[in-house]
Amino acid sequence: MSETSGTKRAARRFGVEQAIPLAAATVALFFLWLGLTKYGFWSDQRGPLPGFVPVVVSAGMLLVSALAFLFSWKEKAPTWPRESWAVVLSGALIIAGTAVIGLLPSVAIYLVVWLRLYEKCSWKTTLITFTVIMAIVIGCFVLWLGVRFPQGLILDAILRK
Repeated sequence: MSETSGTKRAARRFGVEQAIPLAAATVALFFLWLGLTKYGFWSDQRGPLPGFVPVVVSAGMLLVSALAFLFSWKEKAPTWPRESWAVVLSGALIIAGTAVIGLLPSVAIYLVVWLRLYEKCSWKTTLITFTVIMAIVIGCFVLWLGVRFPQGLILDAILRK
């Protein structure tokens, strides 16, 4: 074996980089099976059945997991810049906020904070964006489609009295 830079290439061993895509592929296969066998995929008379979305999402997840597994054997280790964690932290804060104050207020606060502090938008742009997005969410999902969003502990406590 020839050495190009004076060092031997070490064979990459199985690790977390391979285990996570395999675990994701297992979850994808489970929901693919569940969607096809228990809920059904498509009916000629009625169209999509309850298993349609889980099957489509699971198929995409299976494809991405397979690609992630194949690319996980590359030599270069991934880097995680500090800026990338802002999205993860904001997602965790939205989940925590949903449990406490509800989904709509936590998303509204997130939108304003993200636009003002992270994107450095003006108050005019922030308020216009906030108004349009909340009008679409409340108008389409709450009023028109009747979607019930999680209310959180505080609103549940208020409504029980």
